[in-house]
Amino acid sequence: MEKLLLIDGNSMVFRAFYATLNHRMTSKSGQPTNAVFGFSNMLSKALELINPDYTLIAFDTAAKTHRHNAYQDYKAQRKPLPEELISQFPLVREFLDHVPLRRFELEGFEADDIIGTMVHKHPEKEVVILTSDRDMLQLINRNTTVLLMKKGITEMELVDEKTLLENYELTPSQVIELKGLMGDSADNIPGIKGVGEKTAMKLLKEYETIENLYQHTDD
Repeated sequence: MEKLLLIDGNSMVFRAFYATLNHRMTSKSGQPTNAVFGFSNMLSKALELINPDYTLIAFDTAAKTHRHNAYQDYKAQRKPLPEELISQFPLVREFLDHVPLRRFELEGFEADDIIGTMVHKHPEKEVVILTSDRDMLQLINRNTTVLLMKKGITEMELVDEKTLLENYELTPSQVIELKGLMGDSADNIPGIKGVGEKTAMKLLKEYETIENLYQHTDD
């Protein structure tokens, strides 16, 4: 079975930038380069580990997405990105073009959407998703695993259906249910009032789905 490596570009650039922030790296002109350095190191390690037949790096764009149209407060709490980080995105794209590796972005959609679409369009391939975003765990299936960044730019965990259940006590579909119950503070999406991660996990263990929980609200 052919292997397809899908990389969450924005997630990995963010991880690379903040994980190496204490290491001052600049070009001769003073341009910060730590995110490029960290990204290239994580990419190299993933390519060596997975040895894919195909690789695609997906990026967000600056344009608003369909999520903003559906919920106007989506990510509204986020502060502007530091210029030291913003200025390195073009450098990362330039680096990928020189490797060369295929990258893709589409206005109105996030990297998550592109990766999710690719997973569903290629069920015949063994797919590995490189990301630091745990939301991607919902895409795990028989042929899809997530290479999750755990710490810094070196520690990675390969999560499949078995690992997800054993280490996180969730099925892929329950990753969505968990977010539905507790919300997502990173994206400014509210959950059920008074329900945090621990309570949400307890409810999912007992009722498995939000629909089943709703049917037992009078118990």
